[in-house]
Amino acid sequence: MLFLYLINNMRSYKFIFLLCTILFAHSLTNAKDIIEQDLFETENIIKSQIQAFIDKDAEKAFSYAAPMIKLRFDNPLAFMNMVENYYEPVYNPKQYYFLNAKHFEGSIYHQLQIISQSNLSYLATYSLVKDNNEWKISGCAVYPMQQESI
Repeated sequence: MLFLYLINNMRSYKFIFLLCTILFAHSLTNAKDIIEQDLFETENIIKSQIQAFIDKDAEKAFSYAAPMIKLRFDNPLAFMNMVENYYEPVYNPKQYYFLNAKHFEGSIYHQLQIISQSNLSYLATYSLVKDNNEWKISGCAVYPMQQESI
């Protein structure tokens, strides 16, 4: 009897182990899919904000900003003026390319190479955070690269 009990328990342990392994593998796949979806969404948000800058649409550009950014500006025009004056490569790029992206502690970071209208290269690092289940741009740092674009 004890032998049959142990065999049945071994089978149930194997079944439970197999079930846990399948569930764990499935959760890893879902986590990867979620991260890939987040990266896709955040890339599109950056593209949309850059397009809003190009179109001179202050309201739309401001709509992609995180609440902590919005608190710093009285209105979308003030935000647009700041970007135009201090982030000219982002405000009016000739071209831009997405480089690396990282998901870290609930935020997503994207690096872009931006070519300015004067053919200078810049490295921009965007940070995005979730606000009410939507990704918003929480910051952008722009650094000149040591090369001129072709």
